[in-house]
Amino acid sequence: MKEFLRKNFVIILAFTLPVLLIVVVALSTYLPSLFLSTDYNFVYTSCTDGRNYYPYRCDGYLQKRYIVVGNKLVVNPVDMTLDSNKDGVPDFSEKYTDRIFLHDTKKNESREITLEEAQTMTLNSLLTSPDGVTVSSYYDRNGGDFFFIFDGGSSSYGYYLTKGKSRNKINLINSTDQYYYQNNFQFIGWVLPGRN
Repeated sequence: MKEFLRKNFVIILAFTLPVLLIVVVALSTYLPSLFLSTDYNFVYTSCTDGRNYYPYRCDGYLQKRYIVVGNKLVVNPVDMTLDSNKDGVPDFSEKYTDRIFLHDTKKNESREITLEEAQTMTLNSLLTSPDGVTVSSYYDRNGGDFFFIFDGGSSSYGYYLTKGKSRNKINLINSTDQYYYQNNFQFIGWVLPGRN
């Protein structure tokens, strides 16, 4: 065996180096994301118009309806007849049904909560948590697979916890139900004081 290795060292090296390079790149890319965490949960909203998987201007409606004032969730009335571009079509639908969720970042799970429950929480509305983690959207043209060569050019859209170059996908409750759409998510705020 030693004789074989000595005679074929260059050939073995030629096959081993690319594999080692792929392993190093994969580890440097995916390993930091495995350890990305935050001590803070967050609240978000989603909506549907009851018939359409892609509700028109739902994100704009949610931005106007829910805001954080003085670290508390406030619900604003929204003029459903508003037609800002004067095209004869109201900006928002009367049929919108909005939902509020609490995301547990430790378990990476969301659950639906009531408006009353959300209003009892102390919230920080900045996108970045007090410990430096941000909720952000990300579009991946390769579907995020490690073996992108065999991926067939798929793509995916999702929300992630990010810090620096590390990114960890968030399992949103509406990412598996029929009402999910990339513009159907509105971050409200981080729950304070966080997990102790």
